Amino acid sequence: MASIPQRLTASNSPLQDIQQSSATILNSNESTSRSKNKPCDTKLRQQKLPAWQPILTASAVIPTVFGIGIVFLPIGVALLLASQGVKESITDYTSCSVPSHESCDFVIKLNSDFQGDVYFYYALDNYFQNHRRYMKSRSDSQLLGDLQNVGDCEPYAYLNTSSGLKIIAPCGAVANSMFNDSFTLFRNDNNESVPWTYKGVVWPVDKNRKYRNPPGKDLKQAFANTVKPPNWRKAIYELDPDHSDNNGFLNTDFIVWMRTAALPDFRKLHRILVRSKNSIYKNGLPAGTYKLMIKNNYPVTVFGGRKYFIISTTSWAGGKSGFLGIAYITVSGICVLFGSIFLLIHLKFGTSSNEAGSISQISR
Repeated sequence: MASIPQRLTASNSPLQDIQQSSATILNSNESTSRSKNKPCDTKLRQQKLPAWQPILTASAVIPTVFGIGIVFLPIGVALLLASQGVKESITDYTSCSVPSHESCDFVIKLNSDFQGDVYFYYALDNYFQNHRRYMKSRSDSQLLGDLQNVGDCEPYAYLNTSSGLKIIAPCGAVANSMFNDSFTLFRNDNNESVPWTYKGVVWPVDKNRKYRNPPGKDLKQAFANTVKPPNWRKAIYELDPDHSDNNGFLNTDFIVWMRTAALPDFRKLHRILVRSKNSIYKNGLPAGTYKLMIKNNYPVTVFGGRKYFIISTTSWAGGKSGFLGIAYITVSGICVLFGSIFLLIHLKFGTSSNEAGSISQISR
């Protein structure tokens, strides 16, 4: 009779069996969730990739700083000399912006020959082409020939005309404010115009990939259902009707203007001197007196701006700008100065390797 109670106490009650089975299920679920959330056993996932961190010691930092200073100095000098070798003539013709003067003449004297390729620019000051809303006000799809796509051109997307609402082509604030002064340069001795060309002014990637006229042989018919921007005097298909490769959206002056400048003071390439073999311009622009005739169309005094006409050569480093050369020389001087300071501090207060070894032995 005594064995019966022992068997009864050894067996589990139904409630205990349920609790044990529930615990088993929970443990299995937890292990399953852990295995699902556990990252893969790779060096990248387990953050076990080999790493290297440089130890900045005086023997490593001081030569590096001196090395940067030594390398930057000749680069800066070369850039500065290249910039000084560029010849440039700048004519401020802001005074021509008086409304009563539609055209005006300026005398340009070149004291020396401008040898090599000669470039003609126009420049604007205090003109913020980099304003966010201004830069966005354009339609790249329309410039690729889809006239119906006005993109973010508002408020220069549509114009209410007598025949109804029509699409502006090209639309947007950038196109509406296109620079449209015209220049003609004459030699004073024979009063002949200096030959220049628009070919080579724009980047090939711009003309080949970003701009395309709408389909059709006749541009006037292709743009028939559109109107010109409010500030334009001519329609887009009238910019250069004599040259089909320089008219419509493919017009060089238009493409140059549509590439917005990053700073408020900028210059844009206008023309390039034609250097024919049998002309006096074969080696560049000769010294002498020239007359610049400007047909004024673009007002700048209303926003406190200024306008310039620039004649310039170039060098292997680009146009005339001493900033980059001065920047390199300045960095070189700073590196040499700080390198000298670090060296003096190291010689006066630094710890030699023998002293460091003695200190480490004492600390043990």
